[in-house]
Amino acid sequence: MKKFDPNRPLWQYKLREYLLLFDSYSEEERILAYRYGWHIFSSNRNHFENFSHFIQRRKWFIYLSLIYPILLTFLSLLLAVSVLTIDVTLKVPIAIIFSGITAGIIYNLIGNTLKNIREIGIFLKYVDPAEKLANFREFENLDYLDKEGAIQFYENMRAKRDYSKIAPGENELDKTEKLLALDFLLGDPGNLNELINKLCHHSTCKLTKEGVYRVLGEILLASPDNIKKDITKGVKEIRSGKSLGQKRIDQLTNVKAIFNQSKLALKANEIDKLLDTAQTATLDKSQVDAY
Repeated sequence: MKKFDPNRPLWQYKLREYLLLFDSYSEEERILAYRYGWHIFSSNRNHFENFSHFIQRRKWFIYLSLIYPILLTFLSLLLAVSVLTIDVTLKVPIAIIFSGITAGIIYNLIGNTLKNIREIGIFLKYVDPAEKLANFREFENLDYLDKEGAIQFYENMRAKRDYSKIAPGENELDKTEKLLALDFLLGDPGNLNELINKLCHHSTCKLTKEGVYRVLGEILLASPDNIKKDITKGVKEIRSGKSLGQKRIDQLTNVKAIFNQSKLALKANEIDKLLDTAQTATLDKSQVDAY
């Protein structure tokens, strides 16, 4: 979507916000625009606090921009009717009525825009990282092109339904599952092992495989030997999908759950296909054994 160009400079995004280019759309598209804005701000090394202050300042700027035309209309009409030979008590009401008509015209023209602007406070309170961390994480996980996800997010926001916090230990991966997840993120099976090989053979890195395995062992709380076995053999075997036992299938399922939680649907689907292959192979083997 061209309006959500991820490489747009920060100043251009701000200008578009001040020109109300993201406010005339539906509520869910406004949510996507917020997500896009936060992407632009974070890409420019700004904190969420900076983003929050910007959209708050913009809100009051727009309100003032709308009040001034109405006030100017009121004063102009008051000046115009002052020359009329009618009672002064009628001049002010006439000016007020016509100012109200002006306000009504403005509201009809940008009514949806005003609604979106009024909801800025609701949005900021709902995704405040200090108070609503789970909501903020869900907002960050939202892709700024995911309209269906934005609809669900907006409905939860308006209903004041908070997303559940991730309990300590929930979805905690074991050492093999963590290495498996890394390998999936890097692409083809064995890419993690190949990356380590490239780093160790690179003239400027001056790394040793033993050193890398020790560091990973410290991070993952496992012995370097077990790390080595998983990286050089275990992960690749699991990703082949052949002759997988129930333990390996469970490990794949756990990694898939993490990818789903992280909104990485393509990776989760990749694991789904692998699980189907593994389960089909297990079923075929059991049928052969039965005969």
